[in-house]
Amino acid sequence: MSSKSIAVTAVSLWLVHIGIVASLGTTGRGPILSDVLQLCLGCVLVYAIHEAIRRSEGVTRSLWRLAEIAYSAWIVGQALSVYNDWAVSQPVAWADNLLFSFWFVPLAMAMFLDPERASSEIDALRVLDFVQAVLVCLAAYLYFFYLPRAGFSGELVHEVWTPYFVGYALVAVAFLLRAVVTRSRDARALFGRWGIFLALSGGIDAFYYYGPGRNQTTGQWFDILWSLLILVPTLIAVTWKQSEAPEVDFEAPPRENRVYTEIFFLIYPMLVLLMSLRIARERLGLAATVVFLSFVCSSARLLVTQHRLVLTQEALRREASRDGLTSLWNRKAILGILDRELQRSERDRQPVGVIMVDIDHFKQINDSHGHVAGDSVLRIIATGIAAVVRPYDSVGRYGGEEFLIVAPGCGMVETCELAERIRAHVAGCEIVIAGGKVQLTLSLGVTTGEVAADSEKVLQAADSALYQAKNEGRNRISPNISRATHTQSAPKSDFWL
Repeated sequence: MSSKSIAVTAVSLWLVHIGIVASLGTTGRGPILSDVLQLCLGCVLVYAIHEAIRRSEGVTRSLWRLAEIAYSAWIVGQALSVYNDWAVSQPVAWADNLLFSFWFVPLAMAMFLDPERASSEIDALRVLDFVQAVLVCLAAYLYFFYLPRAGFSGELVHEVWTPYFVGYALVAVAFLLRAVVTRSRDARALFGRWGIFLALSGGIDAFYYYGPGRNQTTGQWFDILWSLLILVPTLIAVTWKQSEAPEVDFEAPPRENRVYTEIFFLIYPMLVLLMSLRIARERLGLAATVVFLSFVCSSARLLVTQHRLVLTQEALRREASRDGLTSLWNRKAILGILDRELQRSERDRQPVGVIMVDIDHFKQINDSHGHVAGDSVLRIIATGIAAVVRPYDSVGRYGGEEFLIVAPGCGMVETCELAERIRAHVAGCEIVIAGGKVQLTLSLGVTTGEVAADSEKVLQAADSALYQAKNEGRNRISPNISRATHTQSAPKSDFWL
């Protein structure tokens, strides 16, 4: 359905609603038809918002999603109202009134969005904190107003509307201020429209509870104004069009010391518990429900925080030990692995094979195809080496185009065989970069070690063997027999193509 068709449908339903109110009013089926038409208007609004989400990006998309959640809650409340017209039920009336009173709470979460961020996803912790705050408000309403004054009438008492309208006004003002301070043209337009609408909605609500609408019932002329509050956001949704792409902020957000703010969120469950003790005297089930929901929010917040902490620790550990380009062990990590394996070798009297690898003529790749292509080659070679070695061998980027392989339990013969498999695997691969095929070869220096104190000498021996392989023509392995402490003799093969 096109935007024009949605707008025509919404306006038509509103005009039909005017006709129903004018002709039937509160007689016969007038009240229920009035509620049904408002329910239909709400469904059209949610569909229009869903289409607006598809046309939006960044912060505006997130705002429309919140509006969709808010009006979905409103539809549930309106459906309960229709049901209550057929079969009057005090619990249904109370739930209906609660949804109508706080439908805008999800929309108010837009205050947590950052218009300057391209993604502008709502933080899960902020959502849980906001829900916890709503539970505090709900418990306070039950504690101060509902139980002592209203019984189970299903209607908010008159005294509670003053703080309610103050909160409603604060939300509207927050939207208007956000429209003023944001730099995004789209965010400014959308926040401004919603701010004006929320101000209009709050004004009509105040007109109903403090003005001539106080004695109005379902089916009377004030229902037309309720329908108007559904028609206006529908027209906002159908006329919405994103005019600019969201800006991407590549700078990391500044670190904030938010420990003191966390204390307030710890106070929320305690407040809910204290007020629920009083509520439990009158409505034990109701108090238990509020406490349970508060417990769920607190537990979910703890789990989310713990999960993020684990992910952060893993990311920091990986960043400290992994090479950013190839994802292999970085120089510090692979040297640490070599030291540990040599210590184990000295204890278990098992040799450790060490292979120093260098990509032949790698500088020509950077000169001919650029550094981006060179980085791709390094990643491909790293993946190829990691695929050939044993699962318990360790591969690290030693520096530039050099790699270091630590093979525990390998003497000179086994280490040379492993090096030859690596060399043959890479030599047999054709790498496509910049639209052309490139065949690369490796030079490998092989040695072994058994003493932890000789780690530097082992590296020097592997490096010397590597340079020997390069001097002898590249694309070959060169064992440093002087470092071999194992009784097996080195192979006599020259390993070259």
